[in-house]
Amino acid sequence: MLQKQAKTHNEVPKQNITPIKNDYTQEQTLKKKINRSIQQKARRRMIVILLAGMLIIVPLAANIINNLFEIQTMGEKISQAKETNQTLEEENQDLKVQVGLLQDEEYIAKLARSRYYLSKDGEIIFSLPEDNQSKVAEKEALKEKSEQ
Repeated sequence: MLQKQAKTHNEVPKQNITPIKNDYTQEQTLKKKINRSIQQKARRRMIVILLAGMLIIVPLAANIINNLFEIQTMGEKISQAKETNQTLEEENQDLKVQVGLLQDEEYIAKLARSRYYLSKDGEIIFSLPEDNQSKVAEKEALKEKSEQ
């Protein structure tokens, strides 16, 4: 019974309430409707502004992210180019040393004697098996290097 009284006490039947229809209540109702419509317009305006902002910000953010990825790939390409440049500079230095040696006639004569078994007048050349193995390995290394 207490529960039944509590329910009836909390619940107010709508049929028993009759609105007062005078100028003041009509004015207050009109003010509420106007305020509600103003708030709805403000919410709609805010939504339109947010959507317009999103339409501007999202492409810009996508462009920034794309540029960051491009910067990263360019950085990788630059580091690879630096590595390639360094190896080419080392190879260039080796070739300059070799050019310098090839301008020395004594070196050319020594090279011709060792590689092609050329000899000076009255000189006898003995070919040892270990010399042949090292020359075969040297020729294979030169072939591999030229293939690369």
